[in-house]
Amino acid sequence: MTLYITANCHTCSQIRESLDETAIAHDTVVVPAEGSSGRVPEGKEPPVLVDDGRVMQGTHEIFAYIEELEVLKRDWLKYQSDVCHCD
Repeated sequence: MTLYITANCHTCSQIRESLDETAIAHDTVVVPAEGSSGRVPEGKEPPVLVDDGRVMQGTHEIFAYIEELEVLKRDWLKYQSDVCHCD
């Protein structure tokens, strides 16, 4: 997962903190505010989150995706088991 942000973006910092708090592994790429210099997916402006080909742009879309991942993580932790069932 890769998060593309600009250096002086308060919202971008909040997104980054949210990913850190949920312990979701990600890379962060800081791009210039004046242009993405070809590093951000074509036609997109930071903040942008890319996860396995899925591209999310904008605060609302990214935070919604992080919430989806948090729910998935909670369910995984709730239902995981050290028990092995063999038939």
